[in-house]
Amino acid sequence: MPTTREHFERARQNLAFAQSLNLKTTPYLDWVVTAYFYAALHLVDALLFEKDKLPGGTHEMRKDYVKTKFYLRAIRDEYRELKDHSEDARYRLITMTSTKIQQKIIPLYEEIERHIVPQLPK
Repeated sequence: MPTTREHFERARQNLAFAQSLNLKTTPYLDWVVTAYFYAALHLVDALLFEKDKLPGGTHEMRKDYVKTKFYLRAIRDEYRELKDHSEDARYRLITMTSTKIQQKIIPLYEEIERHIVPQLPK
């Protein structure tokens, strides 16, 4: 089972990948959205492990944890919305734009990060 630190490092890797793609020129905006979502997912998993030694488990389990764990409830809406956008990009083939990523996706991720990172060990 991955540790808090391992999940945090994977979140950083996903974030670095998302930020490495130029939003104005990349044809892979769907992957940018997906990488932001997976960065958030690993932050959630890091906190679940840190607080309760829980594995993130399936997407369904994680969704329930985000709704019920007191330390995650504040980001419930942001996490759900980011997950939905990621699924839109991956499964429903909804076109992502650089504007949507800048105005919607990144702020959702940043809100999740602002909530979780201060709760993790330094």
